[in-house]
Amino acid sequence: MVKFDIKNILGSFKSRKFKFGGYAAMLTASVIAIVIVLNLLVGQIPAKFDLTHNRLYSLSKPTVELLKNLKKDVTIYALFQSGNENPVISEFIQKYADKSSHVKIKYIDPYKNPGFVKKYDTSGSGIDEGSLIVESGNKFRVINRYDMVDYSYDEQTGNTNVTGLTIEQKLTPAILYVTSEKTPIIYELKGHGEDTFIGLGISSEVEAANFEIKDLNLLTEKSVPQDASAVVVISPKTDISDIELKKLKDYINGGGRVLFLMDLLKDELKNFNSIFESLGVRLEHGIVMEGDNTKNAGNPVWILPNLESHDITNPIDLNNMYMLLPSAQPIVETKFKKRTITIEKLLTTTSNSWLRKDLNSTSLSKEKGDISGPFTLAVAITDKADSLNAKLRPRDAKVVIVGSAMFANSQFSKNIPGNLNFVVNALNWLQDKKDTLQIQPKDLTTFRLNLSTSQAMIWAAITVVGIPVLILILGLTIWLRRRHL
Repeated sequence: MVKFDIKNILGSFKSRKFKFGGYAAMLTASVIAIVIVLNLLVGQIPAKFDLTHNRLYSLSKPTVELLKNLKKDVTIYALFQSGNENPVISEFIQKYADKSSHVKIKYIDPYKNPGFVKKYDTSGSGIDEGSLIVESGNKFRVINRYDMVDYSYDEQTGNTNVTGLTIEQKLTPAILYVTSEKTPIIYELKGHGEDTFIGLGISSEVEAANFEIKDLNLLTEKSVPQDASAVVVISPKTDISDIELKKLKDYINGGGRVLFLMDLLKDELKNFNSIFESLGVRLEHGIVMEGDNTKNAGNPVWILPNLESHDITNPIDLNNMYMLLPSAQPIVETKFKKRTITIEKLLTTTSNSWLRKDLNSTSLSKEKGDISGPFTLAVAITDKADSLNAKLRPRDAKVVIVGSAMFANSQFSKNIPGNLNFVVNALNWLQDKKDTLQIQPKDLTTFRLNLSTSQAMIWAAITVVGIPVLILILGLTIWLRRRHL
């Protein structure tokens, strides 16, 4: 028969074991209570932290600045079937609305609202589900769903893999475009076998930078159109006529802006060189080869040029990006030039470079007859306006010349971000714009921890055996010590 000894029971409440046990129980209960309260509080806090290695879910500084200074209302229409919204795109565009009260987001089911989608389908080819439409006032821009990601093609497997997100790269310029009062028009010279931004595969990037592209035929036009913000000449294969030469010179002398991307040809283009020499430079016939192995991409012809300090190249340098110029020809300053002209070097080579004059040679080493470097591969030229003849030249004339056009081809510009940035920065500089949108794609590359077999076994032993045994020993030690209290 069990007897209750009240005196002993009351006495046990005063023992040291009860005191330590009570403290432990109170401490455990307090920790559990604190964890519960913290969880409830954290769940109510709207703040989120992007801990991804490349800030995958964060807006870049140019976008934040644009949204901060936004004065017009912008609506982003997301074309998704109800319940089939893409969570990544939804979260990303919501960040725009969170940063500016002028940005509104509306989800439209394209199958239930075909009339709405048709209103924005200017090409007549349809707008895919998952695309975005950015609208402000009477201006809009459609961002196709396939333009919001970067792809890579695996030649061995034949598979296409998504490598990066370009939502912000497309969405921010689209907002800039629809809210801008004026869109600069770039005229591409045609009629001499020239390449185009479409041919290079970078027209969408140029348009995304808020430029409109039109064709220019100087044989049929009386002059360069008045609404031209700049003229672009990309790798002409034949020379311009004397009539075109006069019109182009008149445009530059009147304060025009021109970007020349010139590939090396077998024969020199006399009239183009006439323009260059009037600006104090000329193209030297030959191909530059870089002997410094840290300044070429494994082939002396593939040059990683030095970026000289300039508004065009500084953003590239600050973002730690490289440029790659293949098969470039040098630009040399002439002995005489107008005193109103300023020539600034943009891209140069090292003193280990040389100029290959014999274009039939296949040698990758310097040969007899080659000319030693360094060389200039790109220049920015400013011809100051003459205040006494303001009618003839109301503003400074600006010209950018690059001794290669191949570098702007998508084969290089899509893989070497500095190349594409150079083209966009040059167009912005020609417009006297300094606020460039340097937004990089969000890389989706997953970094893996590579371990050898022995390393994997060691870490497995530590985590599977070592740590549990250590915890067991500590527990036993504490239990034995308390048992003897």
